Amino acid sequence: MRIDGITPLLQSMLADTRTRDGFALPAAVASAAATTAEAPPSTPPPVVPTSATSVQMMVALAAVDPVSERRRKIAEDADRGLTLLERLRDDLAHGAAPPERVQELATWAEAFVVPDDAVVTPEFAKVARDLEVRVRVELAKLDLNA
Repeated sequence: MRIDGITPLLQSMLADTRTRDGFALPAAVASAAATTAEAPPSTPPPVVPTSATSVQMMVALAAVDPVSERRRKIAEDADRGLTLLERLRDDLAHGAAPPERVQELATWAEAFVVPDDAVVTPEFAKVARDLEVRVRVELAKLDLNA
């Protein structure tokens, strides 16, 4: 069996194994490994992560803006509330809403915090307040307090 593309690091590890454990490669394999090392590899060797990569990753993580991250989470939460409200509307249009859906909407209304204008734009804060009021009105129609 012939193995192409043995890197110098792997060759040195094999050499260390031969001397430590008494393992010896057959002469044909050893000469094939030597000729492969002299020939340029057909594919580039894999890139091994270095400490510079780790530092770059840490810098990238530190560069994440906490305000924009908070805005994203608020937007996701508001979108979830809107989706639940739309599902409730669809369920009521087809008859009655399942109790699980109503309970899920009530849970969302209890947990939702209207964002302040310092984190989001005033327009988004107004939309979030309107959404919360609409959810509470729909829950009141169903005689649930949230």
